[in-house]
Amino acid sequence: FWVSGVVRTLSWVILLQDSGVINSLLRAAGFSGVKLIRTQTGVVIGMAQVLLPFMILPLYSVMKGIDLRLMRAARSLGASPFRAFFTVYLPLSLPGVYAGAIIVFILALGFYITPALLGGPRSTMLSTLVQTQVLSLLQWGRGGAMGVVLLVATFLLLALAAPVMRSRHREAGRR
Repeated sequence: FWVSGVVRTLSWVILLQDSGVINSLLRAAGFSGVKLIRTQTGVVIGMAQVLLPFMILPLYSVMKGIDLRLMRAARSLGASPFRAFFTVYLPLSLPGVYAGAIIVFILALGFYITPALLGGPRSTMLSTLVQTQVLSLLQWGRGGAMGVVLLVATFLLLALAAPVMRSRHREAGRR
């Protein structure tokens, strides 16, 4: 988590390349190699690894505050472990899920390094399109418009998420 995103992404380049560790292990196990670098799959793997801590930290902070006696109470009232989890623990964890999802979504909107290093020409993200428009094609207006689209998408997400978070907070306060 404390290592630069560039360093982590470059590590994934080494792991995912055709002669990398993952394909070497697959070949040693008798499977044919899989093309993971310069593909959308490689981008998803890299982005998941880089963004995962930003989802886990809000989840952990919320889950740590959940009183486990509530789960025991649900179990003592006859709920199965599965039902107790889905009716008690998961609803109480939703603020962390929402917060983590918002953080990850906002960071993913502007993600540039990982898609640029792990993705190919067919796995384009909006941030790499903005970079191409501004630096390669010198289309400042189009790049600026795409940047505004990113900003508006972020604000829309926050505007849509705010009422949900407030209602969840009120519901949790009533319990």
